[in-house]
Amino acid sequence: MHQKDIAALSDEEEENLQEFMLNLAILFICMSIIGIISCVYQIKQYQSIRRKHSHESTLQSAAHIQNQAECVYKMKAATESSRADMQDSLEREVEELRAFQQQVRGELGTLKTALTVLSQRRQREVLRPDDAESYRKGKTE
Repeated sequence: MHQKDIAALSDEEEENLQEFMLNLAILFICMSIIGIISCVYQIKQYQSIRRKHSHESTLQSAAHIQNQAECVYKMKAATESSRADMQDSLEREVEELRAFQQQVRGELGTLKTALTVLSQRRQREVLRPDDAESYRKGKTE
């Protein structure tokens, strides 16, 4: 409405117009409040969804970490078992090497004895009775 039209209104019409504008303002305020409440509700839902996703993500991360920890424990157990097996194997090999060393020592002792006997035989052959006198003569000269 224009200014001229408002001036031409009667008091009752002006009162009705003011009441109508007041009702419109109240309606606008109510709509704004409803809009604000709706926005707050949407924000709360969004936060709730984010918390839920965050919680699910945390649970997934925890499950993943737990799986990794279990894998580490399995690997540690396997490593310990492997280490123990290797230790047993090394101990067996050391025992076998010691037995071999004893066998070699025994054979070396036998060879040394045989070499000594052979050396004595050669000396006896060199020093035959007929050669013994020539040996003695050579020694005294």
